[in-house]
Formats: sequence, structure tokens, C-alpha cells
Amino acid sequence: VFGMPHVPWLSCANSGQIGAPLPRMGCWSQCFEVLGLAGQYGKEIIEFPILKLNGRTMEIESTFHMYVQPVVHPQLTPFCTELTGIIQAMVDGQPSLQQVLERVDEWMAKEGLLDPNVKSIFVTCGDWDLKVMLPGQCQYLGLPVADYFKQWINLKKAYSFAMGCWPKNGLLDMNKGLSLQHIGRPHSGIDDCKNIANIMKTLAYRGFIFKQTSKPF
Repeated sequence: VFGMPHVPWLSCANSGQIGAPLPRMGCWSQCFEVLGLAGQYGKEIIEFPILKLNGRTMEIESTFHMYVQPVVHPQLTPFCTELTGIIQAMVDGQPSLQQVLERVDEWMAKEGLLDPNVKSIFVTCGDWDLKVMLPGQCQYLGLPVADYFKQWINLKKAYSFAMGCWPKNGLLDMNKGLSLQHIGRPHSGIDDCKNIANIMKTLAYRGFIFKQTSKPF
């Protein structure tokens, strides 16, 4: 996503019964955190959403969503606003990236996602968010990158493994390939998270097993 980041979380555990029997979910770990970053000029994060999904039901259990005050380029460009739907008033006076990352850590701890007995991994639509964007901005600002941001699943790769074709247009192509209705506005951080979660849910119900695609740092 270009212009802001968002982070949806999927918690993947062994499937069980809630109402009707569910198929066995393909789980590489107990939990998945779906992440979709975006920022001003593709480099400075202005939105940070996370969805925590239950891996047995693949339903949303908790949401983290904050806007971020840009400091390198404090004024949003017309292009960024048109693309993401984020206007200047939505980021003015918001916490800095450092403050938001601290709150992400607090939220993950509250949700039990930092428990060493809980295996988890982020899921992104592409490698850019965690390979380039977040570490690049943290390096520029002199901020540490938490270990849980250093491994992830690229949903585009997972989709191509499952469906046998590469989604050139990202979420739009994946939704089309799975006959899913696109949720919300393209390039909105929180809406992208919802689409990622919905695509993962659909692939999981088809029996796809998600595995880490990133290489170790």
C-alpha cells in the first residue's frame, strides 16, 4: 500500500467446531498477524492498522488502528490523499511512529501475542512493508525494529502457490481470482487489512497451508 501502514493479525490454531464443523486449517504457526504498511512517498508511515484473527474461526477478535504524524514530510500531498483517503486533519497531532510502535507492542502483549509459547508471524501483501518500508524508516529515525517484524508471509506468494498464478494487481487480482467482493477502498490501510484477512480465510478453508516466505535477517 502506498501512503500508510496497516496490520491485520490472524491467529491460527487447530480447527475445531463452532456451529458447523470447519475444515482443518493449514497452520504453520499458532497465529498470523496480517500487516499492510503504507506511507507518504511510499516511505513514511501514516496509518497503522492491525487485525487479530482467530485461526480456528478466522474471524476478527481484536483491532489495533492508529494514524501516525509524519515528520519528514509533515504535509500530505494531494496524490497521497487521493490514493489513501487520508486527509491532513487525520494525521495532524497524532502520535509519532515511535509512540505508535510502543502502543503496538503494548497491544500485542495485552492480546497474548508476545507469549513465547505462542508462535506467530506477520502476513503482508508483498515484501515491501517489512523488508524495506518499516526498517528503512526506523533506521532513519534511529528506532529499533522489534524481532516480530523480521519474519513474515508474503500473501502474494502464498496466493500464487495456492492458485498457480501471480496476482499482478495485488489484492484486486486475489479477490477476483477467489470470487470475493473487494472490501472498502483500495489503498486504505484498514480496508486492505480486511481484504488480506478475507483472502487468507478463503485460502485456509480450501486447505492451503501458510508458511513463512521471507528469508532470515
